[in-house]
Formats: sequence, C-alpha cells, structure tokens
Amino acid sequence: MTVRFENNPLKFQVSEQSSSDKATTILPVLDPPEADSITAFLRKPEMRERLQRQFASGTFTGKAGSTLDLSGEGLILLGMGKAISFHPDILHSTLLKFASNLKDSKNRKWILAFSGEMVKAMDDFAGLYRNPELDALLAPRATREVRQLNRGTSTGATAAKKDDTPTYPDFRGPYDVQEAVSQSVCSLCIGIDSMDLLKSSRKPAATNSRRTTSNEPEVSFHVAGADRAAVREAIKRGEILARCINGARRIEALPGNHMDPSHFEQYVRGLARDTGLKIKIFQAPQLEKMGCGGIMAVGKGSAVPPRMIVLEYTPTRAKFSGRLVLVGKGITFDTGGISLKPPAEMHEMKYDMCGAGLAVHAIAVAALRKLPIPVVSLIGIAENMPDGKAVKPGDVYTAYNGTTVEVQNTDAEGRLVLGDVLSYACKHYQPGILMDFATLTGACVIALGHEATGVLSPSDALAGRIEEAGRKSLERSWRLPHWQIYDDGLKSEIADTRNIAGRPAGTVTAMRFLSKFVDREVPWAHFDIAGTAWRSNVAGGQPKGATGWGVRLLNQFMEDLVG
Repeated sequence: MTVRFENNPLKFQVSEQSSSDKATTILPVLDPPEADSITAFLRKPEMRERLQRQFASGTFTGKAGSTLDLSGEGLILLGMGKAISFHPDILHSTLLKFASNLKDSKNRKWILAFSGEMVKAMDDFAGLYRNPELDALLAPRATREVRQLNRGTSTGATAAKKDDTPTYPDFRGPYDVQEAVSQSVCSLCIGIDSMDLLKSSRKPAATNSRRTTSNEPEVSFHVAGADRAAVREAIKRGEILARCINGARRIEALPGNHMDPSHFEQYVRGLARDTGLKIKIFQAPQLEKMGCGGIMAVGKGSAVPPRMIVLEYTPTRAKFSGRLVLVGKGITFDTGGISLKPPAEMHEMKYDMCGAGLAVHAIAVAALRKLPIPVVSLIGIAENMPDGKAVKPGDVYTAYNGTTVEVQNTDAEGRLVLGDVLSYACKHYQPGILMDFATLTGACVIALGHEATGVLSPSDALAGRIEEAGRKSLERSWRLPHWQIYDDGLKSEIADTRNIAGRPAGTVTAMRFLSKFVDREVPWAHFDIAGTAWRSNVAGGQPKGATGWGVRLLNQFMEDLVG
C-alpha cells in the first residue's frame, strides 16, 4: 500500500449568514439554552415556540455532550454545559464525535455558528487564565450561581438539581474565537478521517490518494462579532494542523508489515516533496561507517535495515537566530528483541514510531505555514526484532559520540537509537533548542496515565515555554525530575553506562541515559509520549488509536518563539 501525505477530508470557508436554506446549522449552546439567543439561527421564526417547549420540558438542557437534532429544520444543537464550567475540551470532544454525521449525512453543506453567548463563555474561560487570583473567587461565584438557579432568578434558568453544582476548568489557557475556529477545524477533520486504511470495503478513492472534490462536505464558520479575515486566517491555520495531525495518525495506524523502515522512508520522501523540505537519508552502510552503534544494534535483528532521516526547513527570513532541532524515535515495530515482550497487546507496538511521526509532521507545519524559524527534524528508524544477528542482553556497543553502552535489556531499545541521533544533532546542527519525542517508558503511563505527556528538561526557561505552549494548544504535559542523582542506577561494571536502571523512576532514568548524548550547553527537553501518543479506547476527547499528540503544542511553541 502506498501511503501519501493527504489533503483534508473537508472543505472550510467563512459564512456571512448564521443560517441558510441550503445548509444545516450546527450551534453549540450553553446550559440552560435560551430560545431568544437561538432565534437568529432558525430558518423559520415559528420554530422558536417549539424550542421553548423542548427546553421547558427538559428534553434538551444544553448539558455537555447532549444533542438536539432538528436537522429536518436545518438546525442541530450541541450542548456545551454551564458557562461557568466551559472548557475547550468540551467543544473538541463534542465535535470529534459529531464529525461522523458530516460523512454519513446526505447534507453536504454545514454552518458551524458561534453565538455571542458562546463567544462570551470562551472569553470568560480565558479570563480565568489571565487572572489567576480569581481562583479564590470561584467557589463563592459557583455558590451564588447555584442559589440563583434554585430560586429561578437567573435569566432563562430552570431549577437546579442537587448534583448540578458546576465544576471549573482546571487546565486553563489563553483562548479566543480564532483558537476555537482552528480547534474546530482540527476536531472535525480528525473525527471524520477514518483509520480503516486496509479494510477491503474501503472505497478505492480513499486509499491515501485523496484530492479535493466537489462532493466533499463543506463547513462554513459564522462567528458573532468576529472579523471575517481573522476567522479565515484561523481556518487556514486549522487546516494545516489538521492535515499534519491526520498525516501522523495515518502512518502510525498502519501495522508493521505496511510501515517498516523502508515504507517510512518512502512516505517521508513524498512529504518532503509536497512541503518543500530538504531531505537527507543515511542508510545502514553509512550509519555503520559513521559509528552509529546504537541504531545498528537495534536494527540488526530485522530483515529491513535501519536508517536515519534528516529534514530541514529554512525560512526566507528567520526571526529566531538559532535552530529548533526535533528528534523522533521511530521504532516501526517493537517486539522487545531477545528480551521479548509478552504477547498480550504486542500488536500495539506499531505505535512505537509515534515520536518519529510527530517530529516529521511538526516540521511540515512549519513549512506549510512558512513560520520564520529554522527547523531540523532527525529521525532514527529501526525495527526491533529477535534474530540470530540481534543484539543480546549483556552486549556492549559504541555509540556515535564514543560512549560505550552495556545493553542489559533489548526492550529498552528506543533510547539506543535516540542516543545516536541526539549526539549527531548536537555535533552537526548546533541546536538553539533541542527536543526529542519518544514512546519511551511504561513508567510514564503509570505516573501520568493517558492525559499528559512527561516532560523532562534541565532548562527552567525551556520547560516554562513548553508549559505555556501546552496551555495555549490544550495539549497537556507535566514536568518530571531531571536530576543527576538518578545517574547512579545507570553505572555499568564493564562499560561507560548501561541502558536500564531498574523499575523505580524509569522515566527519569531513561532521560538521564539520553543526557549522556546531549551537549550540556544546549537547551534540551525530552518528551515521553508513551501515554498520550495512542489510546486503546476513545476517551478524554481523543480518538481511538493514534492521537497525533504534540503537533498542536509544537505549532504553538514555534509561534511563541518568533512572537
């Protein structure tokens, strides 16, 4: 199967109208909904009384995740919950689930409208971030809201139930309607884009050769009080992000026999051609001569040789004096090698290349958006297989920077590949900022679950920038320790270091291993995306399978870096 960097499955534009006889309006509404504020979005004014009856009877309350389908009348209401509890995650998860309707419906034209009431809820959410001192006022404010609801004094209110006490957004960041539009584009494109790439029932036109056609669903945005040019720019931003997120998800969804190191190289060559990126490939014989002992050790057991891929983006005019260098772990399938993994869930180890998918598509974002920042992405690609030639527990190899490494567990292989790529990046590209991304440790999943990525960095300034970008992009991360005291567990009796340090603090000791391959003066952050890169089930506003986590965060990080 040939995999290509596809276009988006939807078309987007700005709408001057909030409703149309030729389109169905999708309207996010708060709890409780107000018929007066919805009237402007109705095709027929007489529908107002029908809506009032629906609201009064409690058939539809605007509760987060609820839907009132009046598509026959050209309107669908999506519940966003109470204004005080609004969080952009609610909008994202609701649109993610709703997106399948765009594909299955006979309707091909849609209007996604944000009312003035909805825009105010977004502004209020952002206000909590801008004014952290309001935290102390949240509880009194909530109590006041509930009392008003119980007395029926709140405008358009219905009696509150005992369990109706609002919750408050606890992961807050700057947010506005432009961000909401970009986010909505991503949510709809992710929700509608199917990952069933290998099903025999899949239409031939969908085998990764998608081109824009007149039959694709069209979504127009109408935002109360917003500047049309700003909305148009937000749509463009969202389209690029959606394309790159789905590109990452698509290659990560493919099984090992359809996405081995050679397939990955083929895909990246096509992406580089489509985005104008400079590409350089180091094949196994070159890596051997260069002294990349870590990459070669991991790839020795596979019939498909390992390789290293370098992508470069150079803007016409740069606003950042250094280079942003991204490094991705690309184990296209991880059996564990001689230290073989248990068979249960081993099939999910096709996702062990998600760090590579992120690094590749993040630089594609920079190129497609023409961001004024030089970016280099370096990817170590290998398949970790057991074989007569495979690296064995106890073997010692020499890494690219001359460090000798005792391999005590062949299932801790990603760090061996990353070590070579990180040291190569430091030597040849003098990073202004260095970041690496890897599905590295199960310990990170135990610590943070599937909701947050572990970030480890010796640089407080860089860690702060990452935290800020995460809040703006709504991609959660949490900083873990990075201290040298954890190095003790990596001491080897026969080599400079060993690749494991036991079970305690496994995420931290993995980062400390990688630190041996990074120049100390380089601002560096390690991202352990083991818990966020994919999901076995739909949860937390993320799709099942590969999530494309990190593309939005890195886009925001690059935006912030250049002001």
